[in-house]
This record gives sequence, C-alpha cells and structure tokens, in this order.
Amino acid sequence: MIRLRSRQFKIKIIFFLAVILLLSLSVFSYLRINNMLKSSSLLNHTNLIKLELVTVFSKIKDADSHQRGYVLTKDNVYLEQFQKSLLDVGKCLLRIDELTSDNYSQQSNLRKLELLIHKRIVHMEQIIKDAPNMKITTERWLEARAIMEEIRAQTDKMTNEEGFLLRLRTKSFTEESTFTPLFTIFLTICSILALIAAYFGIIGELKTSNRLKSELQESEKGLVDANLFLEEKNDSLAKMNKELESFTYISSHDLQEPLRKIQTFISRITESESANLSENSKNYLTRTHDAANRMQNLIRDLLAYSRLNIEIFPVETFSLSDVVDEVAADLDEDIKEAKATIEVKGIPEVKIIVSQFRQLLTNLISNAIKFSKPDNPPRILIQNDIVRGNEVPGYTGEDQFYRVKVSDNGIGFDSQYKNRIFEVFQRLHMSKEYPGTGIGLAIVKKIIENHDGYITAESELNEGATFILYLPV
Repeated sequence: MIRLRSRQFKIKIIFFLAVILLLSLSVFSYLRINNMLKSSSLLNHTNLIKLELVTVFSKIKDADSHQRGYVLTKDNVYLEQFQKSLLDVGKCLLRIDELTSDNYSQQSNLRKLELLIHKRIVHMEQIIKDAPNMKITTERWLEARAIMEEIRAQTDKMTNEEGFLLRLRTKSFTEESTFTPLFTIFLTICSILALIAAYFGIIGELKTSNRLKSELQESEKGLVDANLFLEEKNDSLAKMNKELESFTYISSHDLQEPLRKIQTFISRITESESANLSENSKNYLTRTHDAANRMQNLIRDLLAYSRLNIEIFPVETFSLSDVVDEVAADLDEDIKEAKATIEVKGIPEVKIIVSQFRQLLTNLISNAIKFSKPDNPPRILIQNDIVRGNEVPGYTGEDQFYRVKVSDNGIGFDSQYKNRIFEVFQRLHMSKEYPGTGIGLAIVKKIIENHDGYITAESELNEGATFILYLPV
C-alpha cells in the first residue's frame, strides 16, 4: 500500500513539474516577445528618422533646382514648385522633430539643421526676388553652394548618429531573436519528457490495480489540459514567427542605405572627376550605378511584397475611375513618352483595399507600357462588370464578383505561361530587353488574395494581354 501511494505521488510530482515548465514557457515567451516587439519598434523608429533626413535634403535640393529654373526662365511654374518644395521641407522637419523628441543630441543637431535650412531658404528667396531686375553674380551662387554643403554635412552627421543607434538596436534584436527560440525549445522538450514519463507511470498504475481507475481519469484529464497548453504555446511560436517576418522586412529595408551611398559616391566621382577618368572607367562606373539601381528596385519590390503579408487595410467601395486617374498621374511621364491611352468602362465603383489596388493597377499599367510594340502606342482598356460565382475560375459558390479586365495591345505572351508569370522572380524576357525585377505580377496576385479574390490572364504572342481580376461584391 505504501509502495502504491509512493508511485502515485511520483506521478503527481511529474505532472506538477510539467505544469510548472509550461507556465514558465508561457511567462518566458511573453517577456521575450514583448522585448522583441520593443526592439523591432526601436529599429523601425531609427529607420524612419534616417528616411526623413534623406527626404528633407532631397526636398531642399528640389527647391534649389526650382529656384535655378526660375532664374533661368522666369517661368512662374518654377515658383509654384519652389513653394511646394518649401512646404514639404517644413513637414519633414516637423516629423523629424517629433521622431527625435526623446533624443537630446539629435534635437540639438536638428536645431542647427533648421537654422541652416532657414538660411538657405532666405538666400533662395532673395535670389528669386532679385532675378527679374539683375543678374545673379557668381559669388552668390558660390555662397548658395557653401550653405548646401553645410546642410549636407549636418544631415550626414544626424544620419551617422542614427546609424550608430541602429547597429546597437540591431545587435540587441538579434540577441533576443536568437536566444528566445533556443530556450523555448529547451523548455518544450522538458515538458514533453515530463508528460511522457507521466504517461508511462499511469500505464503502470493501471496494470497494478483497478482501484486507481478514478485517478487514471484525472490523469487523462491532465493530459488533455497539457495538450491545450501545448496548443497555446504553438500559437505563441506562431506569433514569434510573425515578429521574425517583421524583423526580416526591417532588415531588408536597411539594405537600401548602402545602395544609396554607392549611388551617391558614384555620382560624386562622375561629377567631380569626369575629366580625369578614362572611357573604360566611366563605363564601369555607369554599369555599377545601373546595377545599384536594379538592386534598389529589387529590394523595394521585395519590401512591397513582404508588406502585403503583414499589413491589414479595410475594404471600401471606391470609384474605379478615381483610382485609375491617380495611377495615371503617378505614371504621367511614362504615359506621355509612350503616347499611351487609358480608357475605363463599365460599373463605376468596386470594393477594394484602395492603397493596395492602386499598387495593383500601377503594376499592370506599367507592364502594358513596358511591353508595348515598337511604333505602336499602348492602348489600355479597363472594364468592370459583375458576374456570378460559377463564372469565376476556381470558385464553386454562388456569390457575386466584380470582374475587372485590364487589356492592352502589347507584345503579349505564350498562354502556356499564364500561371508562371504570377510567381516571384519569374520572367519571360531578358532583363536587358525589358528591365524589371520579376516581382510585379507576384505582388498583383498577392493583392488579389488579400481581397479574397481570384486572378487569371489571357494572351497570345503579339496579340496583347488581358488580366482578369475577380473581387467579391
């Protein structure tokens, strides 16, 4: 009897240890995930500041360009663009001020930057005021250039300080993301071993006496509870995977910074050392600059594709024509250069995630322009109607769908590739002939999936292409 009670006590101890381990795993997972979220937020915060610094310098350069345009042409269009650039500069400075409010050093740097920018703006406004009545002297242009160099140096200083913070925060995040899975796996294994030991102990008790039947039922109930705990832990691990996806996105975003520096340095070398470079050297620099541009475009497309997996936006009823007009405005230069025409027909409204659908149409219209026939201006037709579910490929229900057809008169493609073209990095043409990253249509498909919709394509070589989008009504 004493031996039997001893065995029962051991089984209870094993279950108690398993519960303790599972509770420890829960608490540890919560703390680690919370730390990872904080680290991720700090990384994103640093990247936002660096991006705003790049943007504010770019806007100052835009204002400088518009000022020079006005001095040369006296065209008031440049004045309007100049004022718009100044408004954008002000907005950027406000965002930087808000983002660095908790950093005394960067706040001090920002005050210096604001003074330099104010000085440059006053200088530009005075030149614009004097331009109609007198010739701007070389000394004043040199003074403007000197101020721009001071602004560049100050933004570089702030960017370098954020880069230092970024390295520290990346290291912290890496340590968190490395240690957390290892310790979680260790606790999980210990819990499983404890549960296995308890299971065999129960089997032994059943063979010893039927009097432990009620205790066996309680043990089985404990096993069910333990399985529920394990399911909760699996959910926690899934959340950790989601955090790791966010980390991957942020890390990929940081890859753009060295590419920007490569492009900047090549531009500086080309501008300042052009007379000292051989033709081969200039060719190599040009090819390096083009390669950096292609890599930057690839990273941006990967970021866009990754963002579609993690961002959630509401679906709303929106005017299809308005979305097309916005896309056409963004692609205005490409459309004018290709002499392309875009026509919208059918039902005026559609239920969409507006920002994502705008990206979808941008990709499709850009492709229609890119893959147009030589000496044959692109004609793009967008039609919208409503169909029943039995007309939607791959759908068996009776719900209604918007059917949006995007057709062009370009070079088309072989119909055997109509599924392959929606895969990541899949290209049907050489990059030298038709540049691109091979991600655009994969993004289109992902956006349609985010809408719970369907997409298919129809085409023949040299007969244009039609992309058919099905969106729930």
